[in-house]
Amino acid sequence: MLYLQKFIVRTVDTVKNNAPVKFEKYERERLDEIYSRIDRYSAMSKNERYFLNGIIRYFKPRKILEVGTARGGGSAIILNAIKDLPDSQLISTDYCEKYYMLDTDKPSGYVIGEQFPQFMDKWTLYAGGDISRYIEKIGDNIDVLVLDTAHIHPWETLNFLCILPFMKVNASWCVLHDVSLPYVSGREECLACRYLYGHVVSDVKTMPAPDYIPHFSNIAAFRITDDTVKYAGNLFESLLAAWAVPPSSLNNDLHDIRAIIRKYYPDYAEFFEHAIEYQQGIFEHKEKYYRSFSGTLKR
Repeated sequence: MLYLQKFIVRTVDTVKNNAPVKFEKYERERLDEIYSRIDRYSAMSKNERYFLNGIIRYFKPRKILEVGTARGGGSAIILNAIKDLPDSQLISTDYCEKYYMLDTDKPSGYVIGEQFPQFMDKWTLYAGGDISRYIEKIGDNIDVLVLDTAHIHPWETLNFLCILPFMKVNASWCVLHDVSLPYVSGREECLACRYLYGHVVSDVKTMPAPDYIPHFSNIAAFRITDDTVKYAGNLFESLLAAWAVPPSSLNNDLHDIRAIIRKYYPDYAEFFEHAIEYQQGIFEHKEKYYRSFSGTLKR
C-alpha cells in the first residue's frame, strides 16, 4: 500500500476528543438564528443540518471545503457557523455553473448572494467543473471537507481521492451527505456515498440519529487519520464496483482526475487505468455478459 505521508501537510494538533460529542446537539442555537431562512433551500433534514452546524462549531476549522453547492443552503449553514471566527473561510465548488435542478439562470450558490450577502467576504466559489480541476489551486491545510456531489458511483470516491492529499492527517474531518440515499425508493442507484463510507479507514466514524430514512442516518462524518492515508488502496479497490456511467462519458474530467492520481498516488496509477478499462468494457459488452437493471441475466 502506498503511504502518502510526504504529500500531506502534517500537524501536531489532534481532535479534542476521540469520542466526539453528538454533533447534532452541539450549539443548536447558532443554526436556530437562521433556520427559517434556509429551510426551503437545504436538501438536508433537521438532524442533518444540526449535525453539520455542530461539527463546524465544535472544531472551529479555519479552512473548509464544500464540494457540491447546489442552491447554497448548506453553504449558508457553514458560513453562519463561522461568522464569528475571524480566521475561518469556506471554499465551495460545484460541477455546474447554474443551479442544476431549475430551468433558470440562477448560478450555483445563488442563495448566499440573495439571502446572506453579509457572508460573502468569508466565501469563495469555484463553479463549472470537477473538483480535480480546482484542488491544487485551493491547496492544502483543509480542516473540514463537506462532500455532497453526484451520489452515483464512482463520483464521491474519485472526489475524495483527489482531495485527500490536501487534508490534515489526524486533525481533519470529512462530512458525507446522502450515505443512505439508496434506501429511498427510486434512488437505489445512489450508492456512491455508501461505498465511500464503507471502504474508507478511520478510527472515528459518526452519524446522528436518523430522522428522514427509517432506521438509517443519511449524513455521516469520519476523521482523516494515518490509516485513512495508508489504506487508500481500499478506495481504489472499490472502483472495481460497477460504475453508473461509462468512463468514456467523463471527457475532460477524467483527464484532470488522472493527473491527480498520477501525481499523488503513483503506485496506484496503473491500477486506476486498469479499473477504467474494466469499467469501459462492462458498458460496451453489458448486454452480452452482465445483468440488466431488471435483474434478468443476458447471454
